[in-house]
Amino acid sequence: MKKLSFSILAVSILLLSGCLETTQEITLNADGSGTLKNTNDMSALVAMAKQMGGGEEMEKMAGENIDSTFSLDKGADSIPNLTPEERELARKGTASIKMNLKEEKFSSSLLFSFSSPAQIALYNKISAKISAETMKEQMGNLPAGAGEAPEPSSFDDYYTISFTNGVLTKVLNKEKYATAADDQYLKGVKEASAMGLSMKSTYIINLPRPAKKTDGKGIVLSDDKKKITVTADIDDFFDDPSKLEYRIEY
Repeated sequence: MKKLSFSILAVSILLLSGCLETTQEITLNADGSGTLKNTNDMSALVAMAKQMGGGEEMEKMAGENIDSTFSLDKGADSIPNLTPEERELARKGTASIKMNLKEEKFSSSLLFSFSSPAQIALYNKISAKISAETMKEQMGNLPAGAGEAPEPSSFDDYYTISFTNGVLTKVLNKEKYATAADDQYLKGVKEASAMGLSMKSTYIINLPRPAKKTDGKGIVLSDDKKKITVTADIDDFFDDPSKLEYRIEY
């Protein structure tokens, strides 16, 4: 995909991804294998880009729709911040980009397959690194005087996640969370939230069998007890980070 001179991603950096909605969906099989899909929905940024002066240029590109899915097999070599182990695992993933400017839709996703729940945290880390590197690559499109964007981070950076076949836990790392106020990226998102923007994260876990026990104030359990949903925004993260914690036995 060619870079846009009035890049939607550049706008997201300008606003510190204030309109970003992320969805992490984990699907577990009975044998412990499964898939991890991380999706960034930046559709709200299309309309915002038009309001910020990119309407005329985006109108010219209204017919340039993108719906592409491709393997990361070769692309993994061009991502500099991966360890050798992460690079080999990244090769097994696929990426998708969907953009329709006329309908004001723009999203990207990364999909990985794992053989054990223990690999989920590692694949999630790889996904975060790839997304951060993509944002850095787009910084060349920032308008003059926009300044330097901070290093991208996420809520998950402040939690300890442990997944085994039968028990899934996500616990706040209190020592690291004590430094969250110094996180310039999330601080910027918090400031954007005060202006009416938002950063929302949804976590979905599809279990191979009904949950036996769930613990977590943010958990929404489906009627068949096989689907867990946790949703939080930037205000939840700073005001009550326990909303993202959980323990699930299945």
